[in-house]
Amino acid sequence: MKNVFLLIAVFLFLCCNPQPKDALVTVDGSVLTKTEFEQYVPATQYQQLSDEQLNEFCDNWVNQEVLYLEAKKRDIHKEDSIKIVIEEYTKNLLAMDLVRREFAGTGVTEAEVRTYFEQHQDEFLYRVKVGQIVLPNQQAAQTTLAEIRAGADFFKLARERSLTRMEDPENPKVITDYLQRGTIGDFGTEELIWSLDVGDVSEVIPYIQGTYLIVKMVDKRKTQARADYDTYSSAIYNYLLSQKYQNFLIQYVDSLKGQYKVNIDLSVLREE
Repeated sequence: MKNVFLLIAVFLFLCCNPQPKDALVTVDGSVLTKTEFEQYVPATQYQQLSDEQLNEFCDNWVNQEVLYLEAKKRDIHKEDSIKIVIEEYTKNLLAMDLVRREFAGTGVTEAEVRTYFEQHQDEFLYRVKVGQIVLPNQQAAQTTLAEIRAGADFFKLARERSLTRMEDPENPKVITDYLQRGTIGDFGTEELIWSLDVGDVSEVIPYIQGTYLIVKMVDKRKTQARADYDTYSSAIYNYLLSQKYQNFLIQYVDSLKGQYKVNIDLSVLREE
């Protein structure tokens, strides 16, 4: 009789928890459906993949799901330190998606790209050689710049402090090769550099991965009589779009601040 009741219970469980018809992978109660899979890889793409490649994707999903389920079994998701990270990630994800939706539809016209190119056309004719000091934070960069302004030797400080020395202490890349516009990758940074005259030292420039850059113009040479628009148009488009995004983000956040009560009280950090 007990066996009968057990079979009935199993039958009822299965009836109440039917697997989706398009279940692709299951791990205990977790399911990856075909519909969900197509959110990762559109049908037009996965239809071109081999069974081996599809199995590899499914195996990776299983690996992550097994680790996730084991973590939940151990109640790791209930620990305060993890809850804070999950909450912050959720906030960031929602905030980024909100901005993405609001910014959607904003673009850069061909006329805007061409206007930028024509306004900066002379810069594309020149190659420059610069001294560089890459520093880990803004404070270190401002301190170094103040020393240079006070008369310290730029290249001595570069050899002593620039993060580029970490790659090869024997050749810390204090001075670059000749660079052309589009080499650095960030047109805003390039605008600042190419505007310098020989011997000039830049202000502190925000650089890649949270670092800061100071450059000294060593040489500037005109190497071509005419710049090709098509060579730079895509990079200019991306730069102008990123500028529009940054400007939009600042204005959009400012517009929202008026709808919320904001208060900053630094005194709580000073309390003993």
